Parts: sequence; C-alpha cells; structure tokens
Amino acid sequence: MTADADYIRTEAIEVWRRSFFRVAAIVVLVVVVTLMMVRWFLQQPVTRAADWLRRLRHGEADVEEGAKEFGYLVPLAREVTTLAENLTQARFAAETEARLRDQAEHLWTAERLAVHVRDRLGSGQLFVVSHREPFIHMRKKGRTECIVPPSGLVTAIEPVLQACDGTWIAHGSGNDDRAHVDDHDRLRVPPGENRYTLRRVWLSPEEETGYYEGFSNEGIWPLCHIAHTRPIFRVSDWNYYQSVNKKFADVVLDEINGTRHPVIFVQDYHFALLPAIIKNARPDARIAMFWHIPWPNPEFFSICPWQAELVNGLLGADVIGFHLQSYCNNFLDTVDRTLEARTDWEQFSIRRNGHVSNVRPYPISVAWDESTENSSPEVDRDVAGLSRGNGVPQPGGPSLVKKDEQAPQVSQIGRAIVPDMLRRELGIDGEHLVLGVDRMDYTKGIVERLLAVEMLLQEHPWYLEKITFVQIASPSRTGIQKYADLRVEVEGTVERINRTFQTSAWKPVVLIQRQCSHSEVARYYRAADLCLVTALHDGMNLVAKEYVAARNDCDGVLVLSKFAGAAQELRDALLVNPYDVAQVKEAIITGLAMPVEERRLRMTRMRHQVKEYNVYRWASRILADLCAVRIEDDILAVAMNRSQRKRA
Repeated sequence: MTADADYIRTEAIEVWRRSFFRVAAIVVLVVVVTLMMVRWFLQQPVTRAADWLRRLRHGEADVEEGAKEFGYLVPLAREVTTLAENLTQARFAAETEARLRDQAEHLWTAERLAVHVRDRLGSGQLFVVSHREPFIHMRKKGRTECIVPPSGLVTAIEPVLQACDGTWIAHGSGNDDRAHVDDHDRLRVPPGENRYTLRRVWLSPEEETGYYEGFSNEGIWPLCHIAHTRPIFRVSDWNYYQSVNKKFADVVLDEINGTRHPVIFVQDYHFALLPAIIKNARPDARIAMFWHIPWPNPEFFSICPWQAELVNGLLGADVIGFHLQSYCNNFLDTVDRTLEARTDWEQFSIRRNGHVSNVRPYPISVAWDESTENSSPEVDRDVAGLSRGNGVPQPGGPSLVKKDEQAPQVSQIGRAIVPDMLRRELGIDGEHLVLGVDRMDYTKGIVERLLAVEMLLQEHPWYLEKITFVQIASPSRTGIQKYADLRVEVEGTVERINRTFQTSAWKPVVLIQRQCSHSEVARYYRAADLCLVTALHDGMNLVAKEYVAARNDCDGVLVLSKFAGAAQELRDALLVNPYDVAQVKEAIITGLAMPVEERRLRMTRMRHQVKEYNVYRWASRILADLCAVRIEDDILAVAMNRSQRKRA
C-alpha cells in the first residue's frame, strides 16, 4: 500500500511560510523600534547639540545651554561643555586683545601675562611657594568639596603656572587633602583640567601653632604693622619657624632636582629664611621674594631677637619686593644696621657674600574684568538687586532733630536705595548702605570705624533710619587670644550702637561674621553708596581696589585710610586718619552729600588707575625682573665661599 506524503510537504512549506512572515514582521518591528529609538535617544540629542555648537560658534547661544541638549549623554556633555567654555574664553580673550590693539592700549590680562612670562622663562620652569594652597579639599557631611580660597595671589599666579606647567608648593590645610595626592604628595590642578602641579607639605599641629600662629602672626605680623599690639617672640616659636622653613626648603629642592636654572617665587613673611637656604643649595636658581605686609623702620624691627637671621634669609633672594618705596627704604636701612653688607642706594641693591639682591617696589592689585567694564550700569544694579530711587536723608528727619538744626542736603542724582534683595536678607530698612569689608583683625580699624558711625548718629540724628552700616568681618586666626578679644570688643560695640539707636523696622549696624564669596561681596560693593577702608596700618589693602573695580557704574565713594598702601595710588578717595574718629565721621557725611558729577569723576580716575596697574601687571613686573637676573656671578661667588670655608 502506497502512502501519499505530499500533504506533509505542503504543511512543512506552510509552517516555513508562516514562520518567515512572523520573523519578517518581528525584524521589521525591531528595525522600526530601533530606528525610532536611535532617532529619539541619539539622533535628536546629537542634532540639538550640533545646532547648539553652531549657534555657540556664531555667538548666538550660551555655554550653560549645552548640558540639556545632550540628553542622557552626560559624560559627553561634560567634556563638550568644558571644551565650549574654553573656546568661548579663548574667543573673548582674542577679541579683547584685538580691541586693545585697535585702541592702542596696554591692558594686562591673564592671557598676556601667560605669554609674557612663558617667553621669558623659555625652557625653564616656575615654582611658587606659599603658606596658603590654591585648592583645598574639605570633607563636609559625608562629601568632599574642592574649595578655591579667596586670594588675589591665586588670581595672579595661576595663569603663569598653567602656561608653563609649573608647580605650586603649599601647606596642605584641608581635612581631606591627603586623600587626593599621589605617593609623592602631588596632584594635578585645576580639577578636571590638570594644567599644573600642586605639591602639598604636611605640618603637625605643633608646627602649625608655633610657626604660623606663634612666630608669624603673634610676632612678625604685629611687629611690621605697628598697630599698638605688642609682638610676642618665644624661643619655641622661633624653633618651629626655622624647622618649617627648612621643611619647605627640602620640598622645594626635591621638586627642582633635575631642573636647570629653576625660577622660584616665594610668598610672604612665613618664609623669610627660605631664600637663603635654597640659594646655598642651588646657586643657579633664580629666587624672588615678595613681602606682602609693611616693613617697619629699623628701630622698630630691632625688637625682634632674630632680626639678623631673618634679614640674612631674605638676602638669599635675587629680587625682594615690597608694596611701597618707603618699605624698600626701611629694608635697606635695616640691612645697613644689622649685617655687614654693601648697600647701593642708587641702584637699590644689596651685595652680601658675593650675591646681589635687588630691592624693588611692586604695588599689588586686583584682577580687572574687562568683560563687565562696558556693561550697562542699570543691568549691573539689577543683578545686585538694586532699583533706582530718590531715597535720601531729608531735612527735618526724625523727631530727635532740634528745631534750629538743619540736615545737610544729600545728592539725589544717581543715588540708589538699599536694594530690596539685600534688605530682605539682612532684615534692615535703611535707604543708604555704608560698607566695611575686612578680616577680623586689629590692624583694620573696625572698632574705630564703628565709633565713627556711632558719633555720626549721635551728632546728626537726621541720619537715623536713613543709613545702615554693614560690616563684613570674616573670622581670622581664631586660635590667637588677641583676635578672640577683638571679636568680643567688636560684637559689644555693635550691640551697644544697635541697642541705642535701632527701631522696630531699622537697625544702624549689621555685622556679618563669616567667609563670603567674591560674588557675594561684589553685590555689596555695587550696592554701597560709600565704602569705609580705614585700616590703622596696612601694606596695601586690596578691599579698596576691589571696591573700585566692582563699580562699573562709576559711582560710589571710597573713604580710605592714609596709612594703607592703597592711599599712594587712589588719590581720589577721601583720605582720613583712622585714629581720628571725628574725621572719619565727617568723611562719611561728605561722601553721602557729594554731587554725582564729582563722585563719577573721582571714581573714573581711580578705576583707570586700578585697570592700568592690575594684578597681572604686578606679577609680570616681578617675574620679568627675576628672569632677567644674571646668575653666573652668584654661582662663582658661592663656589669661592665654599672653597674658602674648606681651607679655613
């Protein structure tokens, strides 16, 4: 019997046909879904990102828009956004340089400084030494933050270090700093850009107390500021100061090992011994030392039991910089009376043991932000939370004014009331803002300033409820008793003034005791009708220059101590003797009543000074002078001295 198997073949073909259509349908479905997913999750974000890059290239978009255009491609978004920021900055720098060339101006910028120093360094490398580090890793509430401390030095030196891939050597002060360095205590910074090296030096609590709080800030600081605070010199602090300077010198010598003719820039009074130690070990090194505080007359400096050791240490530098010519004069006088050395008053140089140290004035300044110079004053006031108004002290005032008294007229043109935003934040209701910005330090004249405000309100009661004095006083050196006593005195004075004069809606003095960011302080600068910088003695005082630089509306009045170094440059400020409380009071009245034309003229002239002599120019002058130093004679002199010592 024969079986017919055709139906089996037919069924098999049918099964394959149905399977083929199912598979084909699934394939089509997968392809369609894949195309939709690619279009939705990849093509559209890439298209939007490309459109953003095109608009950014033409200057029609902001960098901040970029991250959202990449959708879920977050890592790519970070890298492209960083690249876009760098390109935007480069374009702005190029436009700035072109505009300056077109205007035949010579403004120093970070980019110009980098090129200037790189050309002079050649194949050399720059090493910066300071107590404070440019980046601090702090662990708070279970997470680590990388903090950039407010410092004009960081602003000035970072462009140079980034341009030449240099090294910054500093004390590692953050509580999480050790977790972010390699086996050689180094890390690359800025985070994510890795443009130069930060070498951290570790100090024990005893070393930090003795060298920093003790000898540096209880000894040298009051010694140089002549602010009627007795310097304290302890043998134990001196021993720590020597050992820490030696520790930093060993780190510097380790870092420059193998570098031919290194360039070393040492910062401030914490490292007076460092230049000589390095020079003795590496006579081929070019060393600059900048002393950021005043240098007193030789009689006052002779109070220090170790004055000869400090001066001898500084003379290891090829270039020694101070803020003012008078400080240079005092230093040369001190050398004449302390050591056996040949002082050349015509060239302002000192020759000792065959080595020549050049002493020069380099007034430090602040960075100048060219991008905001031509912006609209109205826009800047809006950013600061300001609104135009005619809220000025009027004659008659509160009921405390006597009938035969008449309040002074205050210029109303261009004046602004205390901004609503700041008023809400501070809980104040005054029409005019008088500002003070300082560290909590006895050299800054904070108590005397408060007494001037108190006298103003006592003698001229029509200012009640019209002005508010805001004092920003960031905590400083809290482990030193003198600073703790000052804080108690300032708080007590503020409490007494407020208790005497405040009303339910207004208080005369607001005290802010915390570290404020640059952007936060800038809001106060732009809002303040008048800024009080009344230091009892100060090497420069950059607050005065910061206030001037922030006032791109060319308004505002600066009351400046004649004992601050900035008074040598900012001649259009109202100069006062900070010890004369009545004079400071009168300067406040004069500033508030000053006509708008005079305010703008004075501020314009001061802004030109700060712009022309900014912090980048300061750094360029020091490093250019240092790179020009001839070192062959020093090497020969050191070699001869060593041979003479061996024969002896």
